[in-house]
Amino acid sequence: MKKLSVLVFFAFLASFVFAQDGDSLTIERNNVVKFLPANLPFQSISFEYERMINPANYITLGIGIPNQKSLIGKYGMDFGSDVKSIELGTMHIRAAYRHYTGQRMLPKGFYIEPYLKYQKITGNGSVENTDFFNTYKGKFDVNLNSMNIGFQLGAQFLIAKRITLDFYFLGLEVGFLSGDVIAISDQLADAENLRMDIQNTIDNLPSFIGDKLTVTQSTDKKQINVNADHVPYPWFRGGFSIGIAF
Repeated sequence: MKKLSVLVFFAFLASFVFAQDGDSLTIERNNVVKFLPANLPFQSISFEYERMINPANYITLGIGIPNQKSLIGKYGMDFGSDVKSIELGTMHIRAAYRHYTGQRMLPKGFYIEPYLKYQKITGNGSVENTDFFNTYKGKFDVNLNSMNIGFQLGAQFLIAKRITLDFYFLGLEVGFLSGDVIAISDQLADAENLRMDIQNTIDNLPSFIGDKLTVTQSTDKKQINVNADHVPYPWFRGGFSIGIAF
């Protein structure tokens, strides 16, 4: 009797699996909600929503929520550098059009995806430098935004008819950065040394970048403002996301 029950159970399970396989040929997964863990190192908690227009074409809307945390100990920054503290967070909104190769009713396969993206970076920190000639201490605030245009190639896989894995392995974009970085020092001499260091750094940049950066000082000379006016920069986008199709 026990063996018969086991056989009946497996027969039912097999029929259920085959029925689900058959359904996958006709059921449309029109929507996908995704989480992008690849954006966490950029201080952003990011999600995307993908919506079907037709079996080969989808639109995507992405949003990144800033997760402002310290960068000390990351990207080669440590307490031995001039930057003693720094916290940054990134917010973005991305709109994309996605075309899958082949004709499928499910959001899977290789794709090409042109997109537009708005990005905002905010943060603050402190700097300290001492050498034989100059010494300064200061604080700074970051408020930058950019408009980006680009495209990416990738492949999305569907697991168990519900779970998506999206690998975007070749994304190229160009951005135009604007905004301000404001440095403040309580000591006039420190502020002047900081201004000179900033200006020397800008002077050594390529002209197509340096010409779009302007350094000004407040009336009391203790606040230095570095303004960026549509500074062009390239960017590479790659990573993966995991989602649920429904």
